[in-house]
Amino acid sequence: MNLVNGKPSSSISIFDRGFLYGDSVFETILVLNKKPKNIDLHLKRLKLGCYKLKINNFDSKLLSKHIKKALSDINNCVLSINVTRGTAISRGYNINFANNPNIIITTSEIPKYPKEYSIKGIRTKFAKSNLVSNPNLSQIKHSNRIEQILASKEINKDFPELILCDHKGYIIEGITSNIFFIKKKNFYTPIINESGVDGIMKSIIIKKLKQKKFKIFEKRIHKKDVNTYDAAFFCNSIRLVWNILSIDGYKYKDNEWLSYIMNIINNNE
Repeated sequence: MNLVNGKPSSSISIFDRGFLYGDSVFETILVLNKKPKNIDLHLKRLKLGCYKLKINNFDSKLLSKHIKKALSDINNCVLSINVTRGTAISRGYNINFANNPNIIITTSEIPKYPKEYSIKGIRTKFAKSNLVSNPNLSQIKHSNRIEQILASKEINKDFPELILCDHKGYIIEGITSNIFFIKKKNFYTPIINESGVDGIMKSIIIKKLKQKKFKIFEKRIHKKDVNTYDAAFFCNSIRLVWNILSIDGYKYKDNEWLSYIMNIINNNE
């Protein structure tokens, strides 16, 4: 079921600021047996996004009611939530030229990827384009995704996910995922403070690893250093964990700690 402000609809006003300017935030959530996975973490990031973009009057209780309604006729799906600043009451960028936020909810089928992606792994490479630094918009899922959209042109069956870097060559994330590296028994992931999205699955993996007393380091990782690690993997809330077989031709060997985290996340062990 698709809802706009709680009412069944598959369209919005052409004057909605999310459509006009990307003036909105969004979340993408896996739903299994009518239960949105990690919903509290997603809503926390959504609220942070509204705070950073100064989208006021966002009603989280109302959103919860809309989510329950949207899932009333479906068990398993991808739940997408968009909160825009609202419908423009006058043209122009001025933040005051909008009424109350619009809450848009859509449900769609869970995408099917080849099983080998999550069982064996994938090859990847660095995207030709870079991410622009903007500390004010890092971490959250704002709707200005043109950098990722343009980079996605390079995706194909041989490289189903790519790595995005900043202009200095430091790794930030995948196009639609976060990335981890493993060296011995330690885990490393790029720090997200100038660009990129601080993923929900990333935070879950970090939490689980800490519970098991692994060492996790969030740090700057340069693209030239990928061959100094023993293994690497992508993660996101829908696809879960994808092993990285190689980066730009540099091949990784089988790794017991990668297998360990894949069993925990992909097999829910």
